[in-house]
Amino acid sequence: MKKKMGRDEGHSFNRWDIFSILISFLALTLFFIIPPPSGLSHNGWLMIGILVMAIILWITTPIPIAVTGLLIMVMQPLLGIEAAEDVFHSFGNQAVFFLIGVFILAAAIEKHGLHRRIALKFLSMFEKSPRMFTFGIMISSAFLSFIMPTHGVAALLLPIVASILVAMKAIPKQSNFGKVSMLAVAYGCSIGSLGTPIGGARNVLTIGILANEGIKISFFEWMKYSMPVVFIAIPTVWVILQVVFPLEVEDISEAKKEIEEQVGRMGGISRNEIIVSAILSVTVLLWVFFSSPKYMGLAVISLIGSMLLFFTGSISWEDVEKRVPWGIILLYGGAITLGVGMNDTGAGAWIANAMLDVAGNNVYLVILFLIMLTVILTNVMSNVGAVATLLPIGLGVAAGFSNISPLLSSMVVALSGGLAFMFVISTPGNAIAYSSGYFSTRDLMKAGSIVNLACIAIIFAIAVIYWRGVLGI
Repeated sequence: MKKKMGRDEGHSFNRWDIFSILISFLALTLFFIIPPPSGLSHNGWLMIGILVMAIILWITTPIPIAVTGLLIMVMQPLLGIEAAEDVFHSFGNQAVFFLIGVFILAAAIEKHGLHRRIALKFLSMFEKSPRMFTFGIMISSAFLSFIMPTHGVAALLLPIVASILVAMKAIPKQSNFGKVSMLAVAYGCSIGSLGTPIGGARNVLTIGILANEGIKISFFEWMKYSMPVVFIAIPTVWVILQVVFPLEVEDISEAKKEIEEQVGRMGGISRNEIIVSAILSVTVLLWVFFSSPKYMGLAVISLIGSMLLFFTGSISWEDVEKRVPWGIILLYGGAITLGVGMNDTGAGAWIANAMLDVAGNNVYLVILFLIMLTVILTNVMSNVGAVATLLPIGLGVAAGFSNISPLLSSMVVALSGGLAFMFVISTPGNAIAYSSGYFSTRDLMKAGSIVNLACIAIIFAIAVIYWRGVLGI
């Protein structure tokens, strides 16, 4: 899988890895040597060089993407662009601590199997027909992605859905029911991850960068902007899958029987599951009603919820060490310092102006161009990396257009960054679902290209109709 967070112990670099590293540093060296173009400072030019270096490393991944995040932080003071104190101050953004709290909550949900019980409960509600069952898989994936990382959701649902397909004797790569079921897992995770700040690190990254611009977004405000996209995209994508891969299955009695057996094996709900459910419910309610800056804020509530898990004995620090992806936090910290550096040096605005020269003064064309550029990048590199790359450019676009706010351009980039549907490497959810063997890379490309076009249209329509209306632009 291309989007790895780390390497196995003892792994040695191959020729391609060494070549990628050399090319990335050569690119940065060229930016250091070549004079900046008119209208851009030398520091701004170097920040673009760091951006190019990061893109090469994020796409080719010769080193873990988290290490690339650290490299971004190191290069800024090393090249004299930003003082080390300012760079690390950006890393200490409260959104980092929000992310830590979220990962601890997700670890507790996973430890006690609460997510599995929720998934089986959802699937049992869609047993009437094969089409509704695949819709239930997508709904389950999306809902769980509201409250935990998508790779965890995909890893949970894969064995559940696979056992059902085995019970129904669905033949890998031949059964359209098998293809749609597994693609529903991958695509449901991606779409659901747009819905809440918890859904993906790119959401938290966006909130953090906007906070540095003086724009505070609460949990509920994020949902107000993102949920219309989720509500429209899920049934749209589901219909596309039904058309691209017409189902050959008519009877799903075996699926119903398998779900009932799995629910029976879980037994009654445990004390720890009840405690974790209660803490999660309280935390979400606090996020919805008290996450605005004038109250506690997202990070404080997130940490309160995670600490309650320790006080109730629902989780231990050993559990946290095993389940929390610390590399994502380092990647996030590096990405946010990249955005701040691009903005402070004027590099983001300069790239945005160059883009505006191509797109002209047509605000709709600029928004569409920003969506399409993000979708292209997010399909070939880390979602967080793609969003980190384009958020400063989006802020520059907002500076160049009086009728595009920083919030609108940032939401365009953040949500478009979740539309990675075409390749196995595009997102961990795709890779995990692909590992089931029920669909081919060609199937993924076939469905994903249509789904991408549909979701581009959805986000564009939401941006120019709903978001601009809500923001009063």
